[in-house]
Amino acid sequence: MTGRRRVVVVGGGVAGLAAARRLASRHETVLLERDGRLGGRLRTEQFRGRPVDVGPDSFITRNDAAERLCRELGLAAELIEPATTSAGVLARGRVRPLPSGLVLGVSTDIAALARSGVVGPLAALRAAADLVLPRSAATAALAAEDGGADPTVAEVIRPRLGRAVLEVLVDPLLGGINAGDSHRLSFTAAAPMLAASVAGKRSLILSLRRRPRSVPELPGPRKPAFLGLSDGIETLATRLGEECLRLGVDVRTGSAAEWLRLRPAGREPRWELGLGGAVLEADALVLALPAPDSARLLEASDARLAAECAAIPYAGVVTVTLAWPMGSVPKAVSALPMSGVLVPRSARNVVTAVSFTSRKWPRSANTGELVLRVSTGRDGDGRAISLDDHDLVERVRAELASMLGIVAEPAEVLVARYPAALPQYLSGHRARVARIEEASARLPALALAGAAYGGIGIPSCISSGERAAASVEAALAR
Repeated sequence: MTGRRRVVVVGGGVAGLAAARRLASRHETVLLERDGRLGGRLRTEQFRGRPVDVGPDSFITRNDAAERLCRELGLAAELIEPATTSAGVLARGRVRPLPSGLVLGVSTDIAALARSGVVGPLAALRAAADLVLPRSAATAALAAEDGGADPTVAEVIRPRLGRAVLEVLVDPLLGGINAGDSHRLSFTAAAPMLAASVAGKRSLILSLRRRPRSVPELPGPRKPAFLGLSDGIETLATRLGEECLRLGVDVRTGSAAEWLRLRPAGREPRWELGLGGAVLEADALVLALPAPDSARLLEASDARLAAECAAIPYAGVVTVTLAWPMGSVPKAVSALPMSGVLVPRSARNVVTAVSFTSRKWPRSANTGELVLRVSTGRDGDGRAISLDDHDLVERVRAELASMLGIVAEPAEVLVARYPAALPQYLSGHRARVARIEEASARLPALALAGAAYGGIGIPSCISSGERAAASVEAALAR
């Protein structure tokens, strides 16, 4: 059926905003967001008079969805790349630069690994054994059909490269992206491009050395791997919200969908959503919510679909941003040639990573100040979420003193909490997502979008929202 129909998008994060923008030109579109602001985890705060991202601070360009959208929204002039992207890791008692030749923590240059001191000589030799060991069952299983064997990151990496490389490099890098645990994360879901390169191969190192580059080197300026925005990443959400309003989207912040039901109406059933004491009807629905929130709304319409969504766990994270006058910081810290430090799970710290924000994004710090953004919390470690702000800051400061020698009182501190920040792509995740997609397709004009299903990064969420919009448009056209 053609014509202008009402589509309701529930969730005003970047996935929901992208869906609403696409739908607005052809359909009456309503966007519901329970918070008083749009953007979800895309959040920029003014910190000492400067814009500081307290959620994601950049997006990857290999998937061009976010860069494309920024350009479409007139933000091309505001795209900036980090001043530095080098990083270090807390290893063997001190902060050390990451070795060259890493692919999501997997070292493709054993000599560089040995020189770095990140792991000891025996551990480097153990990693080199990957070059001669027979093919492992886990890498063979990666070539299985979806829904078949689904090894974890640890099950793939440890037999090939050893425990030290897994714990000191792969878990902090790959697990850090998801705030996850490499012993629980699905290798194919958490690192699909890496999995595609090594599936069925004998040696991880050799297969990654031979992998085709995702973006061929072309003449002209180098394309940055990551991009941010000059006034902070929330600018993208703000501009998306403005564009939705310009296109006629009925944007309702502070409006939570309390219940959802499917009302039979002859051959064309309609969705009904409860909003306080009111009922909002819709011909089509996009749920761009964390999976447990979608599960709660879907329970009355499809209990099995709701159960699949509810089975996707989330990790809570808290970021702590701190500023010091440079004169109160040890000179060794100001001389560190890196944009941040990763902290392995084996260190048992609350801190999982430290970003040198003033070095990575000079626009986020006043002259003569050091600004650090500290990440805390990950799957299986709820200490950061459970601590109140004061106790968490004290714990963070103690760990920074141990790692970096910073003992001075910070000039200012900002705490940002995300109790359900990142979905965990556990073993079996891809098969679960396939079941969710199959079940949601059986319901009339319904699509799910967001980080829970097809990637946690900003570009993946944008693509997810746009696909969801296309799906319900196709359903309405039938």
